[in-house]
Amino acid sequence: MRHIPLPVRSPGLVLACLLACAMGCGMSDLDAPFIQGGWADDACTVDQDCADPALFFCNTALSRCEPACRTDLDCSVRRRGELNAIAACESQALGCRCDASRCVPALCTGDDGCDDQDVCRDGACRPPPPPSAAVACRVVPERVVAPVGTSLRFEAWVSDARGEPVVLRDGLTWSAVSARVKGGGTGSGATFTLDSVGTEVEAVEARVGPVSCRASVTVLPPHTAEGQVRVVVTDALTGHPVEAASVVVADALGSETARASTDAQGVAVLAARSDSTLSVFHPDFGYLTVANYDMGGSRDLRLPLRRNPVDRVGGVHVRFTTPAPVVANGALSLGMAGLSVPGLLSEAAPAQVQGPDRDVDLTLGGAMRQFQVPANVWVNGLGVLAPEAVDVPGIAGVCDAALPDVANPDAATRVGGCGTRTLWALTAQVLSGQLPAGMMDPGTDPLLLLARALPPSGRFSSAVSRDVQFALRSSNPGEPTVQAPILPLDFRQVPLAFPFVARVPPLPRFRDGYLGRVLVVGSVAAPGRGTVPLGLGAAVNVNPVDPNTDTQPGLASPGFVRVRMAPAHHGLEGQAYRLLALASSGTLGGEEPMGLATSAVMAPLDAPHFDPEGAEPVTLADAFLGIPEGAHYNPDTALWHGLLPREWRMDATVPGATLVRATFTNAAGRRWTVWVDGRRSVSGVRLPVPPSGLEDRTFQGDTGGSRASLSVEALAVATPEGRSLNLSALAESGGLAPEPLVAAVRAASTLNYGRPQVTWLEPAEGALLSRGATVRVRVDGFRVGKETANGDEGSVLLTVRDGGPGCDGVLVRGDGATRSGEVALTLPAACSGPEVTLVASLVDPLGLPLRPAVSAVRTVRVP
Repeated sequence: MRHIPLPVRSPGLVLACLLACAMGCGMSDLDAPFIQGGWADDACTVDQDCADPALFFCNTALSRCEPACRTDLDCSVRRRGELNAIAACESQALGCRCDASRCVPALCTGDDGCDDQDVCRDGACRPPPPPSAAVACRVVPERVVAPVGTSLRFEAWVSDARGEPVVLRDGLTWSAVSARVKGGGTGSGATFTLDSVGTEVEAVEARVGPVSCRASVTVLPPHTAEGQVRVVVTDALTGHPVEAASVVVADALGSETARASTDAQGVAVLAARSDSTLSVFHPDFGYLTVANYDMGGSRDLRLPLRRNPVDRVGGVHVRFTTPAPVVANGALSLGMAGLSVPGLLSEAAPAQVQGPDRDVDLTLGGAMRQFQVPANVWVNGLGVLAPEAVDVPGIAGVCDAALPDVANPDAATRVGGCGTRTLWALTAQVLSGQLPAGMMDPGTDPLLLLARALPPSGRFSSAVSRDVQFALRSSNPGEPTVQAPILPLDFRQVPLAFPFVARVPPLPRFRDGYLGRVLVVGSVAAPGRGTVPLGLGAAVNVNPVDPNTDTQPGLASPGFVRVRMAPAHHGLEGQAYRLLALASSGTLGGEEPMGLATSAVMAPLDAPHFDPEGAEPVTLADAFLGIPEGAHYNPDTALWHGLLPREWRMDATVPGATLVRATFTNAAGRRWTVWVDGRRSVSGVRLPVPPSGLEDRTFQGDTGGSRASLSVEALAVATPEGRSLNLSALAESGGLAPEPLVAAVRAASTLNYGRPQVTWLEPAEGALLSRGATVRVRVDGFRVGKETANGDEGSVLLTVRDGGPGCDGVLVRGDGATRSGEVALTLPAACSGPEVTLVASLVDPLGLPLRPAVSAVRTVRVP
């Protein structure tokens, strides 16, 4: 057997490759959504052996005739006649459509696609469920703390006796059950206004028949005190007030001018002046800073904090049931499962989205290739035995008494010990003989395969379980474990039956080129749950490298991307569809590599359309934002290259960005997020020192006192009517919370700066070198070069010592680096010694060491 010893180490790359494998070829008998019928039992070797080559084709893989089509009409009895009619198509309420030359059941995307008596559920038109089917419901949000006069919309999730979702057309009514609020109505949701001041009380009720559920509200009095600011701090994912958070007001110099702790309602009131910077600190949550707050507003801020992302771990195990059948010649089956993510994906840590990696060895045509896949990817076939279940991590939220092993759900919710999210999966299976050529070649770009293979694909299915509860445990060693539930999930629920074409905007420039790849994701936003993906497409920007994605097969122009998507199903019906185009400079998935740039455009989607030829492409009208390059932070206590102590700022604004946020992440995965108005990002902000006893998360937290990792995100945020929202308005309205923020973001771009690091590549510790040898280091999070106008930050300085007169104190400077950050340096020819010490340090353009210093040491022998 020929073994290809090049493992693929990027989960995003692996996923793209596996998807390309699944999407790369024509249909077969494995394709459950595709209807067999007519003279399917007739043996054949060519199409002419079938009864009517215009209506049938010869499936040479199975040597039998199967129905074929060119248009939707070819699937109907009007075109086929009674003799060749496809019974399954005639029995479908919506008939069949012609997808990739096969007749497939037509699906609906909403109730308006059915007649007046039916509703759209799981993609099919059916009689509406009776209100009597409901035995439980849940209101989201379940808990609110806000000022009097605030208007809020509440939604309800309804389930039956088996815990399965019920989406009602009629029968759900809303009412105020406390004088604290006013409002009401019918339907899946209703809007209420907080009307009178008071502490927490159940105030909003949803009722269907004898079943009811409620939400609690705390109504705060209006804030009127002059010269003061009120800050309301809540858990961003549960709505609970955060008590004992330290709120710090700082002036333009970063000096603390006021400090207070939040009370049991999450409230702190402090003296402040205009353009003060407000920061919130709590050891269990990410720190949050709002820079340069304008006191000309309401002076009443609602600031949500997200829990430290890796302090608690857990989720569910997923076991795929009723998988695609085993076939004699072998097939590759795969499924990727996940739990919905609240808010923007950038707010979740990679460990909260996918688990640790594992190796799989795929064997095809005598070649073996090793892939490293995340724990939430299920693979079966081509020499790989399917795991019993895959691990899917989850993000904290709310839970109730239905969750086993959680004695007190409210207490567990308050400490981040549980969550309720929507479980989703994308699955596919393909015969081994129909896998795309080149998938086993080490140099093949899987995303390119995916983009080329998408048009004839009908292999994907979507699976959803709307209400999944799980417990989370502390990640500290020695803490008691929590048994993750094993959840069955159908391998196939609903096909990605809607092929259409999306027109993406021109791609932004990044350094010496343009972003090179695009993923287009179709999804729905589930209130209180998060984003649930239902389909995808892909494109590359390879030839030519210009602002547009390459022209895809069957499409006339560049900039068009084929997408496949499922309708909202299994309890998600009625939720808003959304389309996202994500461009990147490299592979996506796993731990975000340093230097990765992304830019995304988000837009509402009325519904997925069946438009395989792209006659009416969906246009993403907003432009991609430019990459937020040129951000700097000085962690030192002294002036540094024009940066004041503890100052963060950018060299230039990002055109079109209304907000910028810088996120520092230390070695423990804990964050400090700094929000700045886009127009003021060049004037920057000086960060206060955290209160005594709290770590400074701008530092890594190691013994060397090095910098934390830094990423910067620019966002274009607007109202539904298109009016831009500034930072003060968002902070006052609670718009920084996950759901309102993701709904308001039109575009976002990020750059992961990482943190400055230098590591030795060659030689190894204690190695024997010749005189004048070349050594190599790799530099990350720091641009090596001489031209500061190009964004270069300095050089690598090699200090040689302990080698005698020929090399003691010799300095060698390296100003050139490869694209991967490798720098080569040559030892002085006269240098020798039994224990020569080599110190590689990062220095600024003047040759001065960075602060804090960044260096790496090697000891070698030079005879």
